[in-house]
Amino acid sequence: MSKVPVAIIGAGPYGLSLAAHLAARNVAHRIFGHPMLFWSQIANAGADRYLKSYCFGTNISAPIRGFSFTDYNAPRGLETFQPCSIGDFAAYGLWFQQKIVPWVEPVDIQSVSKTGNGFEVLLASGESFVAANVVLATGLSYFAHVPPILSSLPSSLVAHTSEIPDFKLFRGKSVAVVGRGQSALEAAALLHEAGARPLLLVRGDRIRWMGRVSRDRGPWRRLRSPISDLGAGPRAWLLTHFPGATHRMPPPWRTRFVKRHLPPEGAWWLRERVEARVPVHLGTTVLHARGTGGACELRLGVKNGSERCIKVDYVIAGTGYKIDVSRLSILDPGLRGAIETRALAPKLNVKFEASVPGLRFIGPASAMSFGPLFRFVVGAKYTAQTVAADLDQASANL
Repeated sequence: MSKVPVAIIGAGPYGLSLAAHLAARNVAHRIFGHPMLFWSQIANAGADRYLKSYCFGTNISAPIRGFSFTDYNAPRGLETFQPCSIGDFAAYGLWFQQKIVPWVEPVDIQSVSKTGNGFEVLLASGESFVAANVVLATGLSYFAHVPPILSSLPSSLVAHTSEIPDFKLFRGKSVAVVGRGQSALEAAALLHEAGARPLLLVRGDRIRWMGRVSRDRGPWRRLRSPISDLGAGPRAWLLTHFPGATHRMPPPWRTRFVKRHLPPEGAWWLRERVEARVPVHLGTTVLHARGTGGACELRLGVKNGSERCIKVDYVIAGTGYKIDVSRLSILDPGLRGAIETRALAPKLNVKFEASVPGLRFIGPASAMSFGPLFRFVVGAKYTAQTVAADLDQASANL
């Protein structure tokens, strides 16, 4: 059986960034996955989908200049501040991959199991090999969260927002969208624009909307609320400029901070596409859901204590993502069980290594250990530099 020093699983922004930095250090590796697949699927499901982040803060990290998102957009006459099209970002990622990481292998991983001093990796093609180190860069794949009440519905009647292949499929249908964050609000807007009849079910008593940040601001405003790659404000500036600091916080504090930072809210550019266009039911909770006659019957609880039932053709869960090691089905059950967790996420050391030596998690799966910066593409640079340097040192010591 062949052996490789490093296997990267996932060819999204974090996986591509790490591969680029490993190559610059001449660290042998293989990288697997369909480049930018998650982002391409999101873009293809509906037009006018945009990133919440600034263009200049959404870069796949390269060890050389000239490969930022802005470097791609500017000569093509595309947006370089905000809002940036998800379709443009997916195209940028494919351009980056073709220019910087052309050796990506577009093959799915069947399984990863622990063996001796390494890991046996089985590909969907049937090939297997042993990797001394495995880096999981699978992004949000495996982690779409559908509340148990909704997941009890037949799969033909409910889906997470990330699973919708095309919002035009719902033309003429009534659709209940559950949630109040960006994905739920965007789904409601896209459904309305596709000719469906959406209604938004929101547990809270209001929808939070982000304010628009102007690029042209006075000195006092820039000092009070500096713009950084993560967003505007002192906290975002600190997280951006000290990316490893959150890892040093006491674990209980860090867990609370990560969970509470950036509550569900919608982007400013989405507001006019939702308000006065989509019926919104505030203070509403789904108490029970069942399929009946090819449709969904929902029993709703309202904040004032009353209940009512509605019937819709379909339900879409805009309920975000929940990092949970137990859902990583590509990992052998024994390997999954050996990974120490905190709040269901992998517990990682300063080199992004889990409790199983040689196994690393990068991207959103690392956020509970490193902070909210790593939920976003902006965390790819620090991650790639840190992990590449550590793997380079490890290979030198062999």
